[in-house]
Amino acid sequence: MKKLLLILMFLLVLNLVSAQVAIKEVTSQPDKVQPGERITLSILLENVENKDIKNVAIKLDLTNLPFAPVDSATEQVLDQINNEDSRLVVFNLITLPEAESKIYKIPVKISYDNISKDTIISINVEAKPKLDLVLEDSQVVKVNDNGKIIIKLVNLGLTGVKSLRLTLLPNPDYEILSTNTIYISNIDVEDFETAEFTIIPNQRNPKLLFNLNYKDTNNEEYAENKQIQLNVYTLDEAKKLGLVQNNILFTILIPAIALILIYIAYRRFRKK
Repeated sequence: MKKLLLILMFLLVLNLVSAQVAIKEVTSQPDKVQPGERITLSILLENVENKDIKNVAIKLDLTNLPFAPVDSATEQVLDQINNEDSRLVVFNLITLPEAESKIYKIPVKISYDNISKDTIISINVEAKPKLDLVLEDSQVVKVNDNGKIIIKLVNLGLTGVKSLRLTLLPNPDYEILSTNTIYISNIDVEDFETAEFTIIPNQRNPKLLFNLNYKDTNNEEYAENKQIQLNVYTLDEAKKLGLVQNNILFTILIPAIALILIYIAYRRFRKK
């Protein structure tokens, strides 16, 4: 009798353990989400047991993760999954604006028939960098004068930038006297770095052409071209705007020398 009871208990436990609901597939739309963006997370649950399973609960643990539910709870319950059948569970989430660019692992708990299983799914957050170029300072005032320009590179994106190469491209509008390529190791979010070049403008208001190559924190490579217009004037315009001061000594000296030469010539002429 005891042996029969043991066999029955063993079969009951075996039946409970063997009843399995597994995650067959996980998809997200979009597959790479940006901070502040909504994401639809679809989880396909499969009943791999040869019997129907009722009241299957699936719960996402978003504790300390940059995600929040939208129009849905973090836990959903399926009334039944038939044997060797599948059911789809959909969670609508939003990525918090402060989410860093990386792959996040979300703990998932599946409960049914007094059985609880823990597993993990992943969401890829990929914040795109955004670099802005600003003319910080310029010593160049008029055409054909050489001077230094300082360019500020500002990281306005939601992820850091690294391995940055800034190149001032050749152009007939100006001549480059310094090195035309600057390397910057990294620029953090809401931070900036500066780069300095020396040029000679060949015409008024030339457009400086730049090429940027860099990587984000996930080693994704980016390349883009940008331009900055430089305010450069003719000599007369610069004088009128007060950007170039007349040389007072030079202005007085030339007429004085001319008068002296005229006087000497006049004296010689009278002696003759």
